[in-house]
Amino acid sequence: MSHALDTLIYEVNISVPKDKGDEYLDWLRSFARNTCDRVDGFLSVNVFSQPKPAGLFWLSEEGCSKIYFTIHYTIQSQDHLEAYLQNEQPEIAKAEFERFHYLVTSRRVLKVLM
Repeated sequence: MSHALDTLIYEVNISVPKDKGDEYLDWLRSFARNTCDRVDGFLSVNVFSQPKPAGLFWLSEEGCSKIYFTIHYTIQSQDHLEAYLQNEQPEIAKAEFERFHYLVTSRRVLKVLM
């Protein structure tokens, strides 16, 4: 997978209770595709499952009660990301919490250099 120089990867890591995992993944697939279709500057998305993260204290206390997903959105520019974070993300986070009741997330932004 290659990305154009200076695009961004917006990474979201999510911890979901196992009993809500299948429902969440179904929702996430639809949501992620829809986000790329409707949000200006969102170019593509990949959704990954991951084993329990090692070395992260706040996740290591969860035992085997959770499943983990990582989402990578490829975004055209910092301006596009900032518009999304200001105008869209707070409402999305609220809706996720209301529907699934408990999600632990971490986020980071990576800039493509090569």
